Amino acid sequence: MAANVKRSAEELSLSEKKILAALATLKGRATLGQIADAVNFKGPVQLMNALNWLKAKGYVWVDEKVIRCYTLKDRSVAGSKLPERIMLELIADREIGLDEIATMVKDKSLIGVGVGWLRRKGWASLTESKKLQITDAGRKALASTGEDEVLLGRMEREEVEENSSNETVLRDLLSRRDFVKLHERMVREVSMLPRGEDAVRQGLSLEEDLSQLSPELLKSGKWKGFKLRPYDLAAPVQATTGARLHPIARTMKQISQVFTEMGFTEIEDDYVQNTFWDMDVLFTPQDHPARDMQDTFYLSHPRELPIDNGLSRKVRNVHQTGGNTGSSGWRYEWSSTEARKTLLRTHTTVATIRYLREHRNPPVKAFTVGRIFRREAMDATHLSEFYQIEGILMEKKASLDMLCNLLKQFYSKMGLDTIRLRPGYFPYTEPSMEVDVLYNGKWIEMGGSGIFRPEVLRPLGIRDRVLAWGLGLERLVMLRHGFTDIRDLYISDISQLRKMSSV
Repeated sequence: MAANVKRSAEELSLSEKKILAALATLKGRATLGQIADAVNFKGPVQLMNALNWLKAKGYVWVDEKVIRCYTLKDRSVAGSKLPERIMLELIADREIGLDEIATMVKDKSLIGVGVGWLRRKGWASLTESKKLQITDAGRKALASTGEDEVLLGRMEREEVEENSSNETVLRDLLSRRDFVKLHERMVREVSMLPRGEDAVRQGLSLEEDLSQLSPELLKSGKWKGFKLRPYDLAAPVQATTGARLHPIARTMKQISQVFTEMGFTEIEDDYVQNTFWDMDVLFTPQDHPARDMQDTFYLSHPRELPIDNGLSRKVRNVHQTGGNTGSSGWRYEWSSTEARKTLLRTHTTVATIRYLREHRNPPVKAFTVGRIFRREAMDATHLSEFYQIEGILMEKKASLDMLCNLLKQFYSKMGLDTIRLRPGYFPYTEPSMEVDVLYNGKWIEMGGSGIFRPEVLRPLGIRDRVLAWGLGLERLVMLRHGFTDIRDLYISDISQLRKMSSV
């Protein structure tokens, strides 16, 4: 056993031996700062490299914990009395009404806070006549300093670390708006394991050694003056992983391949659009909730973009009277000023509808995968900036059955075989369908689809049926790779990416 320990110690680098020697003098446990002070390394990188190797080889263990530290939020509050202390000194040994207190205190905002904390601490109570009366605890407090006041005094000189004895008081202080602020820092402590203790007992040679020969050392012969460290075939090494695409980029590439193999053309368009192309052409009324500022990112530079006068007249007629579509329209006065407003596109349908205007004769098959922007509160399933999978298909005999089969084929090629299509509503398609995918026994909504309404197509000069769909990219990535929080897709965690499958 001793021989094995000695052999292992000889295979340690000089930096690793210095850390073990320092730990031995520090009674086997120390912080990184204490080790750095004891060992003269060139920098923190050298220390951490050596420490990580010692941990991997089983000589030491590194404990990590987060320390919560409190400091004064504003130095100007140093020496200030707490509101309840001010109130307590005003009460003293008499009953006093809130109206009387208001005449004695310059900052009226202190009254409500002070009275609240007086009662919370049990320093005063309200009489039947709604006057404040000091309690026994309040009389004791008049003659002493509270724990929170002591901690505030310490913060004038130094930061205060949270521990089990002061945790409640510090968090009460943090709940006050103007007194303290919290910051957290990571503290690492290194402990020597039995293997490290055995190596120290056997003796550590702190002579400079070589782990790698260079051409210069061989040519000059200087290698003879160094001790060569034995090469450890059993030493742990970092796993190597090949380069790979992020799951979002990889899924986008696969979507492009699937639609291209199905005979579709990939198209692109700009993020910045006017509401004419983003909404009006799609028969979305100008008073629709989606146009509200709280739902859409409008731009101030440029504030407007020009619109095609010929097309805008046709779109206006469809909105106001239904035009030549057989519809009665939305029955309101359509505004070209509203239509010229600029925004960040709220869907990628704007790309496919522009493409349709330039390609009016069937067959037309196009798709796009692009970024869109909506004012949504971020949570586990929603982002304000995300991707949409958009597509159109125009054929002489296009039908709803054809759309159903196309969507089933797409999701099947993406590895999701069970989908559900149910009736839905969108302003620019009729009939419309919601697309759901079965995953882990639950139906997950993936997007919408349908057949473009005549009100959308007639102004463009199109009389054939056009199938359309808009599907979520991020939810597809989440299902394929096991994410439960959409925000995790955009965290650049390289270790997590390395563990993911490459399909």
